[in-house]
Amino acid sequence: MRHKQLNNSQSNSKGFTLVELIAVVAIISMIAVYITIEINQSSDDAKIGLATAFLTSNVPGAISSFRARHMSSCRAIDDGGTIGGETYTEADDATKANLVARGLAANTPWDDDWTAAFDDDERNITITFPVSGTNAFSVAQDLVTNIDGRSQVVSIEHDVTDGATAGNVTIVYSCS
Repeated sequence: MRHKQLNNSQSNSKGFTLVELIAVVAIISMIAVYITIEINQSSDDAKIGLATAFLTSNVPGAISSFRARHMSSCRAIDDGGTIGGETYTEADDATKANLVARGLAANTPWDDDWTAAFDDDERNITITFPVSGTNAFSVAQDLVTNIDGRSQVVSIEHDVTDGATAGNVTIVYSCS
């Protein structure tokens, strides 16, 4: 008889209690939330790096490339251009099209559409670079910090307010 009692008590202690299961699920949930936050932050950091490279290296390089083919002048940059087989004749669209033809991506790392405008009097090209997402304010600040003072950059500013989820960083490049 005694042998039978031990078997019954052993079989009753198999498995997990509800409290133990809830504790394990809670811990796994907290780890998942932490990992998700870290992945999103890493994604923003990577996109900021791409945007910085685009705005500090690629844009000035495209401007220099255009000037090299047009006798050191940017005057014809807003005359007409093509993106993906579509021809643009409006001045601002043509400016962007001519820069894209020199190797620039047509969209930001956040898949937004940036714009370009040429000022013939000042000999400047203004790039309006949208930023969006829950971290738009810090992204805009990081871009301004990374780009300010670079060669060919005449001015840079952003219109994103703290807590806003979208706005623009505006960079003016010298075309001379």
